[in-house]
Amino acid sequence: MGFRKLVLLGLLFSSLTACTQSPEWTLFYYADTTEIPQGAAQSENISGYYAEVEQCLMKGAGMVKVSGSGKGRYQCGLQCVTTKGKALSCKEFIDKVAF
Repeated sequence: MGFRKLVLLGLLFSSLTACTQSPEWTLFYYADTTEIPQGAAQSENISGYYAEVEQCLMKGAGMVKVSGSGKGRYQCGLQCVTTKGKALSCKEFIDKVAF
């Protein structure tokens, strides 16, 4: 009986930790523009957080598609963090799927 409780406790703990994993990708969306502005990664442009880059890119593409103007650009930043002075720093930016 003790082993069974230990296994159940382990399963419960692993399911809780899976829900608390940090998203790797941050979506930055720039409405009504045809180009991504230089140095544009600002907190006011954040439109979501995603575990996978494909999810992030699909959401960005969907936001452009449903915009009233059909304009808008997006990019996804990998492991973005806030630095001193409230600037954002990301390891990498992707704005389209690379084949």
